[in-house]
Amino acid sequence: MVACTFSHRGVSMTSVITRRTAQLCLAGLVAVTSMCMGSSAFAVGMAEPGSCADGGACQVGDTGPGGGVVFFDAGSKQAWGRYLEVAPSGWSGTPSDPFATWCAEGKVGFTTRVRTGTALGSGAANTSAIVKACGSASAAGVAAAYGGGGKADWYLPSKDEVNTLFRKRSAVGGIPAKSLWSSSQSSHYATYAWGQLLVSEGRYIGSYKGYDGMVRPIRAF
Repeated sequence: MVACTFSHRGVSMTSVITRRTAQLCLAGLVAVTSMCMGSSAFAVGMAEPGSCADGGACQVGDTGPGGGVVFFDAGSKQAWGRYLEVAPSGWSGTPSDPFATWCAEGKVGFTTRVRTGTALGSGAANTSAIVKACGSASAAGVAAAYGGGGKADWYLPSKDEVNTLFRKRSAVGGIPAKSLWSSSQSSHYATYAWGQLLVSEGRYIGSYKGYDGMVRPIRAF
């Protein structure tokens, strides 16, 4: 057992260790690996924290791991993750966001209520349910098909996730002032789903599922 002092950028930490090598978190480093000989510590490897895109801490406006823009930080890990990022402008390969129906006439989910939620973190499950009931050409299917950043977990945002995106639109930038589909079924009519006008006060709209609304995927991490 030996006491070693680990130093980096003027910050020191003394630790009593029982092995000749140790890993400590010091001065914002992800890890400092040091070897103790006598009472001295010799650093043999250290890793700086990565950027948000590389798995480090994120702030609203940062580029996320999927190449999108971070628009929400829950402050701590939730069941669904901690951060939400939205696909960047031009995500579909064209300058404008694509438009699609929430569910086309003739599909099971058009006249039947699709079981969805409205809360933050519910969009991914909503998207899976919609694709099952309405097919891959639905707004949810279009969102789920996006593979930005090599990620396969993009989805159509829930009602609350769309509203959060609306409130953070100035920090994100590139969000058109149009009606954006959410992945939340309307509570009023089976053939309606929730959208939101991304202008002025951001009014919610109970829209006909056969309406062509704008699609912008998000993902949680």
